[in-house]
Amino acid sequence: MASAIVRGVCFRCGREKNLRWNHSLDRGECRACRATRAPQETCTGCGRQRRINARTPDGGALCVTCYARVRTGDDVCEECGAIGPLATRGGGKSEASRNLCTRCYRNPRRPCGICGRLKRIALKATATSPDVCPTCYQAPVIDCSICGQQALGRLRTNNGRPRCFACQATAQIEAALTGPDGTIRPELLPVRDALTATSRPRSLLSNWHNLASLHLLAEIAQGQLGLTHDALDARPQTFSVTYLRAMLVATDALPPRDEHAARLHRYAIRAVAGVDNPELRGVLTRYARWHVVGRAKTNRHGHISAATAARCRRDVQTAKAFFDHLTARNHDLDDCPQACLDGWIIVDRSRRLGFIRWLKRGGYLARTRLPKPIPGKDPRHDIDPGQQLDLARQLLHDGDSASIEDRAAACLVLLYAQPIAKIVTLTTADIRAVDSDTYLALGREPLLLIPPLDALITALPVAKPFGTASALADRRWLFTGKNAGTHLQPPSLMARMSRLGITIRASRNTALLHLASTTPPAVFANLIGVDIGTATRWAGIAGAAWNSYATAPR
Repeated sequence: MASAIVRGVCFRCGREKNLRWNHSLDRGECRACRATRAPQETCTGCGRQRRINARTPDGGALCVTCYARVRTGDDVCEECGAIGPLATRGGGKSEASRNLCTRCYRNPRRPCGICGRLKRIALKATATSPDVCPTCYQAPVIDCSICGQQALGRLRTNNGRPRCFACQATAQIEAALTGPDGTIRPELLPVRDALTATSRPRSLLSNWHNLASLHLLAEIAQGQLGLTHDALDARPQTFSVTYLRAMLVATDALPPRDEHAARLHRYAIRAVAGVDNPELRGVLTRYARWHVVGRAKTNRHGHISAATAARCRRDVQTAKAFFDHLTARNHDLDDCPQACLDGWIIVDRSRRLGFIRWLKRGGYLARTRLPKPIPGKDPRHDIDPGQQLDLARQLLHDGDSASIEDRAAACLVLLYAQPIAKIVTLTTADIRAVDSDTYLALGREPLLLIPPLDALITALPVAKPFGTASALADRRWLFTGKNAGTHLQPPSLMARMSRLGITIRASRNTALLHLASTTPPAVFANLIGVDIGTATRWAGIAGAAWNSYATAPR
């Protein structure tokens, strides 16, 4: 019986596939249908009655599972060096093709033709269909029986009728937010709208049971958890609690508050409660409440920054550690000897001496004296200014060097010595356009931005696909964060700058040194927002003499 492999419709299953064509019968049969008619034998490998895929040299039968287990090869994988069958060979259609085994081979990453995301391809593109990622490959495009739109979904999830993932997610969200009375609380209706507006409903469905924030939201809807800040404060402050709180604040379900200040107050309370001695506990209470937390400076938006809150926590932690140091050596504030104090200060002089000075001003530690002050060292500025300017030029002009956000933030650090904590709190109100010029308010006087930095700044904020955070994003922030209505956090931006090869402290000091050597302190202090004393100090480090600047002839 003559046969050949052709493309056509299988006469058994009716699907269009590669067929083994029987010319005498004038019909074709696909491989799957031929396999169902194949005779079964007892496999010599596993002993089961199965269809046979190959035979051993002595004629024994091997099923497909056992054949894959015992087959051998003499090819060498170029990645791991293993000898055996290969998944791909060198010299193929792709220029990067190599001899790789099944463990080392990875499907190529290309944009999916359905969702547009850059992922590994499960179905290669043909003349009539695009590349398809594994996520889209496992879900068909259907005509939803609820919304009527053509989208990814399931064929039989609505009483045997097709339903898209968006409608499935909407039904599941409404069921989770419905209270015992069968209705959704009015405060949670904006939250429902934000959740159902997600651009990736399938991701929400797939991760539903793993999202702790949604479980907390369901507890609030069922009345098991109060819709208050105090109720959320009682839970461990994990990312899910922070994410849910930001979403509730952005939808006006909870009143806004200064989160860093609230966390600092809770930390101070826990630190004070950890001191057993009543006298020391009272001293630590006064220090933490009035000297540390009460004097914490707020930024221009009236909030305590993350860096300020971290510094205050370190101060409270240092004070508590000193009291633990005294208690462990059976001393108190009245009989603390000089040797005990010296042993404490010598470990970390710069940080621990501040608390000791506060105690001395309060009349404590009468038997001790403070060590003599050590002159401060010049700030670190060991980065080559030429290399820093070259990096700034690359980020300004090369659009492929980084994202718009990273390029704009990096230029503000490299050129204008801006701290990360200040960059992330910039808003659209800080940008002002006058004629064809763009100004950015970094200090008391607006700064004229050089091109093309002005184009980078005016292109902010950039929309981000962060689920509900994108729907509830506060458009005033130039650098938006992952949590709803919040700006980017300083540690996140600092990590991104580090990936660009920027050391924040040294780069800022190098920029300040350059500004101090080329611009009068009173001028650049007002433009970039530093104290006049700091600007004068940097002018002295740079060796610039501006005493006669005001009287110099123009």
